[in-house]
Amino acid sequence: MKLIRFKENKTESWGVLDPENEEIVLRIQGSVFDSWQPGRPLGNIKELDLMTPCTPRNIVCLAFNYKDLVGKKDLYDEPLVFLKAASTLINENTAIGKPNWVSSMWVETELAIVVSKALYNASAEQASQAILGVTIANDVTAANLYGRDHHLARSKSLPTFCPVGSILSTDINTENLRITTKINGKLTQESTTANRILNDAESLSLVSKYIPLLPGDIILTGTPAGAMDSIVNEGDSVLLEIENIGILSNSIIATV
Repeated sequence: MKLIRFKENKTESWGVLDPENEEIVLRIQGSVFDSWQPGRPLGNIKELDLMTPCTPRNIVCLAFNYKDLVGKKDLYDEPLVFLKAASTLINENTAIGKPNWVSSMWVETELAIVVSKALYNASAEQASQAILGVTIANDVTAANLYGRDHHLARSKSLPTFCPVGSILSTDINTENLRITTKINGKLTQESTTANRILNDAESLSLVSKYIPLLPGDIILTGTPAGAMDSIVNEGDSVLLEIENIGILSNSIIATV
């Protein structure tokens, strides 16, 4: 199933795409975080004011979770865990701002997990039961500040630094999906989720050992090799894609 969240009369509502015609949205009856069923048709998805697929309290990210990024090893280290501020979250087609004090910045295509229930210190099996769905995300990153701030707030948590796709897929196999990044049409990242060190459930389990997770939280599961080739500047057009999950399109604008 493919879920969406949209604005209706200044409040949030949820819908599900009709499996027989994915341009048509059916209203969800109940809660996506508990029990729900599809209701009456709402109309065409293009007519709705789509929102991000959740409102997370936590955006937790993995670094060095792709084998083609860290290089071939007999035994892979545990991925690093870091945070992005919840205020970084924006929808697809919203511009990404590059502050004038940032010397350089880049984009990273990532598969993102949305959590369906509270989770802490969970096993992979328990974590697999706490995945509401997956979407595509962009872990926008600014250059190190004096070489000291690679995974800290000033590099990862500037406004607009976490675009996410509007559609949340609930029943997709993510074991081997093609991932690409294009800047102004030029391919800068190309890989597959089969190169991940930890899969969806393992990634969620790892994060839950350190951070209590809540329904609606987002976990970004890392990016493959090529992020440092994905440098962006004012005026650039960014197109990220994960096979069967979605396309994420954003432009880059200058901000103060």
